[in-house]
Amino acid sequence: MSRGSDSTADDRPVAAMDGTDGMVTAASADAVDEALKTRAMDEAPVGITVADATEPDMPLVYANAAFERITGYPPECAVGRNCRFLQGEATRAEPVAEMRAAIENGAATTVELRNYRRDGEMFWNEVTIAPLHDEDGDVAYYVGFQQDVTRRKRAERAAARRAARIERERAAQEHLLERLNGVVAEVTSGVAEARSRSELERRVVDGLAGTYAGAWIGSYEPASEAVVRQAAAGWAGSDDGTAPESIAVGEGADGVLGAAVARSITDRDVTIRPCTDGTMPVTAVAAVPLHYGDAVYGVVGVYAENNSEFDEHERVVLTALGRAVATGINTLESQRTLRGEDTVELQFTVMSHPLVDLAKELDCRLAYRGSVADRDRPTSLFELSDGTGESVRAAAAETGIELHAVLFEGDEGCLVELSVADTELRTLLADHGAELRDVTAEHSIARFTVEVARESLARSLADGVMERFESSELASYRQSSERTETRQEFVSRLREELTDRQYAALVRAYTGGFFEWPHEATGDDLAEAMDVCRSTFHEHLRAAQRKLIGAILDR
Repeated sequence: MSRGSDSTADDRPVAAMDGTDGMVTAASADAVDEALKTRAMDEAPVGITVADATEPDMPLVYANAAFERITGYPPECAVGRNCRFLQGEATRAEPVAEMRAAIENGAATTVELRNYRRDGEMFWNEVTIAPLHDEDGDVAYYVGFQQDVTRRKRAERAAARRAARIERERAAQEHLLERLNGVVAEVTSGVAEARSRSELERRVVDGLAGTYAGAWIGSYEPASEAVVRQAAAGWAGSDDGTAPESIAVGEGADGVLGAAVARSITDRDVTIRPCTDGTMPVTAVAAVPLHYGDAVYGVVGVYAENNSEFDEHERVVLTALGRAVATGINTLESQRTLRGEDTVELQFTVMSHPLVDLAKELDCRLAYRGSVADRDRPTSLFELSDGTGESVRAAAAETGIELHAVLFEGDEGCLVELSVADTELRTLLADHGAELRDVTAEHSIARFTVEVARESLARSLADGVMERFESSELASYRQSSERTETRQEFVSRLREELTDRQYAALVRAYTGGFFEWPHEATGDDLAEAMDVCRSTFHEHLRAAQRKLIGAILDR
């Protein structure tokens, strides 16, 4: 606002000039300052209210535009009322009491509480209140600042739920160790400490061999319908053929051992068979399946020499053991998938899926562009080759897909945020430690591309998909052993993609506090430092940001 303005923001007259040389008087300067303060409050990005502390029930006398954006209440609906009208059923008494105590003591405070918008929607409000004193030192007004922190609170609650789940899993593991002693405790600790699958397998058989006559562990190969031995210890670790290199579990399953192993994989339960034919110097063998959800990783063979059959207690122990080992393998294989080590890329087609229905309804092509995790349900971004926000919304409602937002709409299509009810598929992928890489849907068919660790038995995943989804097929099966890009390599690659000006703008913006709020340095400051105009600086910075974000999302 010009210093020569002759009115305040609400058009009240200001003290006149001195009438001789046009100089602004002290009174008019004060009025301009007051108008500037009022404008700053009106245009502030946070909600601001002022309550009259001298009136009963402290009614509001001011509310800015940001308050209306946050709460839905325009000033004419807020002024004259105590701000408790924002409270509702879910508002907790503690933060309200804290604010009341601060007001009684003439103090400032900040609380977070559940409030309600004008349309009834609940939101998290971070409220700061502070007293304003008159010339006598008495509290004349209370100023309040409101910020919608719903997204942050949701993120915090999601993190808390994850932490609680992790803690529950940890507590369950501790309970297992307390309830099961001896071999299970030793083997489970080996599983938890192993850094590779081969180390895990070795520690499992060594732990079992300390209690039983011998043990071996093998990986299941569905393509050949065989269990291939990976490690053995004790009597099973001898070189006399007692632990064969490969055990057929399909139609060719033979003998006590083969029958037990085949049955354990089929039933996914511990299978115990007596050894009474005299071919082995042991009394019984137990085949323990290693499965995590729908993924079958292999079998552990355990031999007993002092009893003809394993008792029920030992069956429970072995069942728990198998689950612990399978969970450990799944974790290790999932980590390998994330690191891009020894993976299998699967592409399968599905003709019956909500995305297929949506593509049919819109007569367009849907292409997966990534997932976001800031909602209470899995959400994905899809690029549509045709359609408008209105047509997509109508089609989504018809196909049972939840449309959250239309992020971009142009002549060549649009970008939308969707939630698809495909829990069964997501569960299959999670059970196999698989990661979704790409999805397309068009012409009555959807193509899903996933990546899974080779040892996770990718074919088991494909079999699971084809069992659960009608008219589905495995379109491709490609193994790869790509080495993960190091941090230094990633930074170097990104630096090569940036021009010197783009890199300089990015570095100056980051180190200068441009990305902080409020800005520690403005665009004008940084543009001057680079000896360019403000628009040129922002052009370089946006280009650098676009390349940086693209490198992260496409990595």
